[in-house]
Amino acid sequence: MGKRVAVVTGGADGIGKEIAKSFLMNNFEVAAFDINEANLKANAAEYKKLGNYLPLVTNVVDEENILASVKQVLATLGRIDVLVNNAGGSMAVSQEIEKIAASDWDKVINVNLRSTFLCAKAVIPTMKEKKWGRIINMSSMAGRGRSLFGGTPYAAAKAGIIGFTRQASKELGKYNITINAIAPGLIISGPRISDYWYNKKTEEERNNFLSLTPMGRPGATQDVAGAVLFLSSEGASYITGSVIDVNGGVWVG
Repeated sequence: MGKRVAVVTGGADGIGKEIAKSFLMNNFEVAAFDINEANLKANAAEYKKLGNYLPLVTNVVDEENILASVKQVLATLGRIDVLVNNAGGSMAVSQEIEKIAASDWDKVINVNLRSTFLCAKAVIPTMKEKKWGRIINMSSMAGRGRSLFGGTPYAAAKAGIIGFTRQASKELGKYNITINAIAPGLIISGPRISDYWYNKKTEEERNNFLSLTPMGRPGATQDVAGAVLFLSSEGASYITGSVIDVNGGVWVG
């Protein structure tokens, strides 16, 4: 058997970029789906010496676009073993409920929850055929009932991802396909989050939040990538329908 192939959505920057790098460094071939063509091209140049990296400009809320990209992965790399549904975000929609436009609600739900469903739907047939697969969905501490970022649509979408993951595990287990979720806490994943944390929050606010974190620090993208790599491994073959909290011990119940 050749190298396993992982598809990472939202793979152009932040957590997704780190996940793609981690896979390449652990003998995977990687296809990255993202709408940011410039970042995908930059990553392809950066990762040239690490392994086979296929950057595909993909809108993960558009089913036809997803299916075309999945077809291209199969034609180029021959298989899809792992899907990481990492694409998402709060889309800066954090107003009070009565002030949220329905179109903004849909935008957040689509990029987080709809994309998770559509991408899973697109790769499950080839995983069933091979009788092996790993699907890892990116939820959030917000989906577990405690949010630092985002508003109600983000929390609802991330909670929905957990529900989707648990229900899908009942369908997919008999095909030797596991599906799990990761719920990160505060992860310094790029300039926007870094600016929010270090410049928009006061020192007192930062200290108050970190006082709830037994590890006493924000998370790094490598912390999430490590959990993804584990769930993609043979060592996680009996774990499905679960949620792994990567938050330094913050209470999320």
